[in-house]
Amino acid sequence: MIGSLRSHWIYTTQEIWEPLASLEQAPQDLFSDLYNEVEDHLGVHTSQALFEEIRNDPVIARVKFLAIKGTDFASEMEIAEFLEEAYEAIEDYGISGYREKFKLLLRTFLSKYNLRYRLDDPFELRFLLTGSFANLYNDLRRINGGNEHLLKLWSDFEEAFDDCSRESTEWKLKTCVSNASKYAEGLATITSGQNGSLGDIVRLINEWPHPAIRESLRNLYGFCSNYPGIRHSGNPASAIRNLDSRDSILVSVLFLAFSGYLTTQLNKNEVLGV
Repeated sequence: MIGSLRSHWIYTTQEIWEPLASLEQAPQDLFSDLYNEVEDHLGVHTSQALFEEIRNDPVIARVKFLAIKGTDFASEMEIAEFLEEAYEAIEDYGISGYREKFKLLLRTFLSKYNLRYRLDDPFELRFLLTGSFANLYNDLRRINGGNEHLLKLWSDFEEAFDDCSRESTEWKLKTCVSNASKYAEGLATITSGQNGSLGDIVRLINEWPHPAIRESLRNLYGFCSNYPGIRHSGNPASAIRNLDSRDSILVSVLFLAFSGYLTTQLNKNEVLGV
């Protein structure tokens, strides 16, 4: 599962800061300077008296900086901004190879813990869509936890997806797509309080920013109803080609993405990772 900087900050001591500080060319004031940069990104600011101690005593600065927890930051994005500012501070030292070492340590950290960022040159953290989708997936699981029916529909979809990833028979591909649509339909039914097909229920939900997006989901449901053997017997003449593994993946992703509109319980900040 793709993780966040906040939940993995605890590992930065061993993966980034200690190795950076242990280099022979590391400046004595490294942690004082890092704390000076991090202060503006914490949820609770350091008292002026303690801040002055940290700025003037490298030993205290080291202890206080390494004691910072991920939850001490005001948000996930504040951590990303701090890391970018830390790079600027390290670059200002003008020490040969030092900024490159910091970049290497951070890139290794992001890759090792499968975090939802890419580090672009010269030094810019990019929040990737994969992170938001992973957050959406996890938040839907949270929403399912309060409803036995949704839990069963979700379990059926995950089992079908696993089956078709192992053996992409036509029946398994269709079952996967069908179960993804059934989960979306179940979520919409619970949100609207009305029974019926997904194509009809989405008209009762008011989370849409524009009718075109609502109609896109209705058309996607129409595909499941009209393509032979997914939701119904369908129309054989409507099929342009047989399903393949692309369809089980991409159509399922579309149904789960649209599910974000089918509930009022979505934690939008969590999905965005802020």
